Amino acid sequence: MFSRLTHPSRTESSELDTEEQIDAFIDSRALVYPTKIEDEFVQRALNLGVDGGMILDVGTRVGLILLKMLWQNENFYAIGMDRSSMMIDRARETAAAWELAERAFFQVGDARKMRLKTGYFDLVISDSTLHVFDNPLSVLQEINRVLKPRGGLLIRDLRRPSRLQMQRAIEAHTSRYGIRMRPHIETALRAGFTRNEIDRLLRDSGLERIRVTEDESHLIIERTGESDPNSWIKAREQYL
Repeated sequence: MFSRLTHPSRTESSELDTEEQIDAFIDSRALVYPTKIEDEFVQRALNLGVDGGMILDVGTRVGLILLKMLWQNENFYAIGMDRSSMMIDRARETAAAWELAERAFFQVGDARKMRLKTGYFDLVISDSTLHVFDNPLSVLQEINRVLKPRGGLLIRDLRRPSRLQMQRAIEAHTSRYGIRMRPHIETALRAGFTRNEIDRLLRDSGLERIRVTEDESHLIIERTGESDPNSWIKAREQYL
């Protein structure tokens, strides 16, 4: 109840879906702060105890986090999913340029109802895209379904600032990501989550062994995992 008084209500946030918005997003990745927190996410995901297998990136956008993980660990294969066909086209282009197209597969899809096998993925990741869904609980439930019982998980999303902090947060993020990203930053921050909201979503999702932490701007959901000796990738290696 107190959170309702101190924080504005969540508003909907559309995904980046025009050429201009996507170009602004890609250009922002070259700046110091976005690169720093992106690389931190990659290292955090690689340190979750899973050393190979299949990764699913929910809301992969242009696929940079996924591709950085594959670049650093050749024992992973991956699927990146996004609702934007333009984002997926850019991700495929980057995978080809990095010579990772044989291990990185990108597809247009709705994370609220994934056309993927149950208990298939060794590691599921999602960076700052959960807030774009009108039903984030369905996304978390689907993640729980497709993730192996001992699989690793890393989700990071924006923490919604209080009413008093909102404008300051918008200005701070704009200085870090560039003026062209300001409209997206504002809608994303207003669509972010409070800790109580995330805790409620996780309780209803079915996900187990979850730890939630916070940094300056984000809520971080993670679960350590174990490598699966029966992974199809491990079996495949026997015949190479």
